[in-house]
Amino acid sequence: MFENKKRIKTYLETIIKETELVAEMSKDINTPNDFLTSLNGMTIFRACGMSIQFITETLVKIRNLAGMDFFNSYKVIPWNELFGMRNFISHEYSDVNENFIFSTVKKDMPTLMTITQTMLDDLNSGKLDEYIQ
Repeated sequence: MFENKKRIKTYLETIIKETELVAEMSKDINTPNDFLTSLNGMTIFRACGMSIQFITETLVKIRNLAGMDFFNSYKVIPWNELFGMRNFISHEYSDVNENFIFSTVKKDMPTLMTITQTMLDDLNSGKLDEYIQ
């Protein structure tokens, strides 16, 4: 159990850092169109897409270690949709558009960051130990 708990802790810390990075690099993006009007905007768009893919892939790793029940106490996040987002970004990247990335970055990421920090706190306090093998 200890090894998996340590890995999950590292994954959660990585997700928090990556969501902070996304917030920082997209701070000057105020509309979906801001991704399209300059080379800098397009670079941020692509970077945000890759960060979302990285975050969702990391969450899949947690699910694979601890199971879906690990996420049950955090119902504010639609976990199945989030795991599906990873597949969408990975396999349908040409269909990922500025509205999708903007909405994810500006509306969903702050909530994910907060919930991930709560999960990390709960993991550190032992509240999630029953889900870790």
